[in-house]
Amino acid sequence: MTGSERDLFASLAPDERALLGWVAPQLDAAALDEIAAADYGAGVQEHRRELAELVHSPWLPDQLAWHPGEVLALTRWARPAGRRDHLKRLFACMFLVRAVNAGGDPVDSLAPLVDSALKLGEPARAVAVRFLAWCRLNLPGDWRDDLPSQMFLTLAVLLLSAETAVAPALAAVMVEELDEVLADAELPWRRRPGSPLFTRRTGGLGTTRRLWSALVTHCLVDNPSVVDPRLTALGRALGGDTATSMDELRALFTATR
Repeated sequence: MTGSERDLFASLAPDERALLGWVAPQLDAAALDEIAAADYGAGVQEHRRELAELVHSPWLPDQLAWHPGEVLALTRWARPAGRRDHLKRLFACMFLVRAVNAGGDPVDSLAPLVDSALKLGEPARAVAVRFLAWCRLNLPGDWRDDLPSQMFLTLAVLLLSAETAVAPALAAVMVEELDEVLADAELPWRRRPGSPLFTRRTGGLGTTRRLWSALVTHCLVDNPSVVDPRLTALGRALGGDTATSMDELRALFTATR
């Protein structure tokens, strides 16, 4: 990451604890009980005890053990039925994005985090941006050694900031990071991934790819509040709807760098 790119993310007031400080107080005892029981009730007391520690901790852990990592991972895949469920999913995904855990692919946790932050609206969106800006600058947990995944952190911040003035600058960084990944001869190629986001990744689930595609479409393509046509063009390219080359995408955002 260049100095100007670091300055860009630093301008978003990055804060590791911003999201934790907002979401944790909104989870009552019943919500924590439900998360603790997500593994069909197995180990519920151990999970519940560790969840209580996380709720009251001033810091997010560097690693997640089985208790409560397993129930957080299962909560991540739940389909939220309303605000309360989105709060639980946001809470779970925050730790899975931040810490080393058994799942090992934080991109699978990042997409539902973005989705729940958007569904919850303000101030969830704003505090999620601060948390993810911190993650992009520091690359905690499983991010540091996975180059193809790092650009998803930039994409997450872009999607959550699509309606703000900083979006074109974030998009410019996103395009550069994607171009770097696509040009890396050491990375494997996937056949017909649909979106250039997934052409150099071996992991990831189909549900995750579909959610990312839906998020890109919702935030950049079908969003009436996004009036910059460059963002719409980027969204269509990331969704695999156009064959826009990387050179063309870079040219769109050259003036913003």
